[in-house]
Amino acid sequence: MRTTHIQSTLFGLALLLTAASAAPAQTPAKKAAPPAPKPIEDVKFPAFQQKALPNGLRVVVIEHHEQPAVTLRLVLDAGKSFEPAGKAGLSAATAALLNQGTESRSAQQIAEAIDFIGGSLGASASIESGFATAQVTSDQIDRGLELLADIILRPTFPDEEIERWRRQALSGLQISQEDPSYLASAALARRVYGEYPYGRPGEGTPESLRSLTRDDLVSFHKRYWVPNEAILAVVGDVRAAEAFTRVEKHFGGWAKGSEAKLPPFEVPKRTKPEIIVIDKPDAVQTEIRIGQVAIPYRDPDYFKAQVYNAVLGANSSARLFNEIRNKRGLSYGAGSWFREATNPGWFQASTFSKTESTVEALKVALEVIRSLEQTPVPDLELTAAKRFITGSFPLEIETPNGIATRILEAMQFGLGKEFLETYNEKIQAVTAADVKSFAEARIQPETMVIVLAGNASAFSDALKKEVGEFQTIPYREVDLLAADLRKPKQEKTAAAPVSAADSVRALELAKKAQNAMGGKAFVDQRTQITRGTGSITPPGAPQALPIQSIVSYRILPDKERTEITLPMGQMVQVFDGTAGWVSMAGQTQDQTAQMKDEQFYGLDVLRRIDQPGYTVRPLPEADVNGKKAPVIEIADSEGHATVFTLDPETSLVLKASYERGGQETEAAYTDYRDVNGIKVAHQTNASQNGQPLLEIKLSEVQINPEIDPGLFKKPEG
Repeated sequence: MRTTHIQSTLFGLALLLTAASAAPAQTPAKKAAPPAPKPIEDVKFPAFQQKALPNGLRVVVIEHHEQPAVTLRLVLDAGKSFEPAGKAGLSAATAALLNQGTESRSAQQIAEAIDFIGGSLGASASIESGFATAQVTSDQIDRGLELLADIILRPTFPDEEIERWRRQALSGLQISQEDPSYLASAALARRVYGEYPYGRPGEGTPESLRSLTRDDLVSFHKRYWVPNEAILAVVGDVRAAEAFTRVEKHFGGWAKGSEAKLPPFEVPKRTKPEIIVIDKPDAVQTEIRIGQVAIPYRDPDYFKAQVYNAVLGANSSARLFNEIRNKRGLSYGAGSWFREATNPGWFQASTFSKTESTVEALKVALEVIRSLEQTPVPDLELTAAKRFITGSFPLEIETPNGIATRILEAMQFGLGKEFLETYNEKIQAVTAADVKSFAEARIQPETMVIVLAGNASAFSDALKKEVGEFQTIPYREVDLLAADLRKPKQEKTAAAPVSAADSVRALELAKKAQNAMGGKAFVDQRTQITRGTGSITPPGAPQALPIQSIVSYRILPDKERTEITLPMGQMVQVFDGTAGWVSMAGQTQDQTAQMKDEQFYGLDVLRRIDQPGYTVRPLPEADVNGKKAPVIEIADSEGHATVFTLDPETSLVLKASYERGGQETEAAYTDYRDVNGIKVAHQTNASQNGQPLLEIKLSEVQINPEIDPGLFKKPEG
């Protein structure tokens, strides 16, 4: 198997495991008659008591004795809106690493301590807030508070844990940035808000994550993880007096800091729709996002917005789903939601569709949104929408965790128990006229941001006829930290001049490597079949998956079929020289763009040094097992470059590495054996951004066998 296909193998594996849930609809399902509505339930919110500690921490205790469990949940101002410029992902990194080491416990000791009492412990970050939560049985509340306080007050952010987190986060982003759904949603948020931090990607970008240092995490934690304005909810089988005493014991010494302030916000002014197409040529469906700045949490129209959204797209009985999925079969799903915050949050409607029906699906979605400002909602539809909300709300506060989440959300925005206790009553008071007036005054489909992520060439002409002008951005050029979404154009930095003597020396080293690999037999090789076993580590996975067997068929220079048997089934990856795809469990994911690009990198480049446009230059020697090893770079006229580290004694290739799409890939070759005059490495270990990705051990290699061209034919359907 060629190591240049490692990246698409991983993309294929990650995408195919979720492909079934993302495929567009083919046949609309018949909608069953809805059951008779149930009576509206009264919301009986448990009584609670509050107390403020001298350091400013507000403690809320809610007694809920139905289960022997307690939830401890803290919220404070430490979300992405407070990150310094250029440090996107810092708030999420800080939260994620709180439980990875403290002054008295290692990450393993923290995990063992919470597991020993049968609890859970973690932290996260959102738009404005940082959260830390522990869930324990009621007899372990003191231990839970002790561990929660330890990670909040005394984290140490060990360097090795930061690097482990960074590798996992970068691997996750690698997958996300190939995913049209992620790109469409993230791009919409950025364009809706422009420079304002609400629109930043909370998980950061590869560039911003690489820039984060331990000092950044320590500074952010010291500045924002402070008790000022923080709220700690203790909910469950506990007495209030006991809870206050225990909280003060563990959090009373938390040092007070300064108040966090959001940057000023001004709603961007728009006079027409802004339409952005993110071009991903290998996409087989288009992700559609429509959005705008909407309302803050404390807006007087909050309850009208909830009912509006329940009618429009909050569930499978709402209009978007009914029109796009049930009536037209354009998608498996469609919906909408509001995200409220201190400043105006945003409204978003979303769906996806087959490439050929992109414009039709967008048109239907906009028509449905406009319909709510044109005609009052019929009584039956309005009643069903309100019952969806009022029926769901009591379920959200059945558990201590649900209660803690809801009460903290309300209190964070200056609201209290009365807001929650009258929630259903206020929903019921919303009329059809209210929904219509809300749509007219607060929703502006004629000036919304629209993002379409898919194969632009297949729908651009139809889109222009329907909506007029739009801008197209190749997906590899998207920068989610840029207000205009575009990576800055950079002039290629010219390589340092190489003397004639160095050029000759580098070419001699390349020739030695080529000869060591088999010389003319290596360069003129026609075909190859290999068989073996190994392991694969998908990005973000905690451990490797065993590869039970791997068989690769190659017709040089550019055709390859690889069959990988994994515990969950067989994955087949094919590139026929023009198109590429990955298949698993009956689902096929197009990978043409990735596989085409990969032809410019890797071990095969060594065969091309005599071809026009290729240059070889020497690089500083590397230290390999105490010996100085020659290093050369082979590049084509377009700037695609692969770095080769050579064995100082045999000139065989020890490593091949390259940077592509912001990702650094390295393959290490060992256990060379002679097969028909060609040296073939029988073990390959590949990594990306320093994280292990693939290990292959070959058991059989055939050089220049006959290979059936039919193996490279794409399956029908």
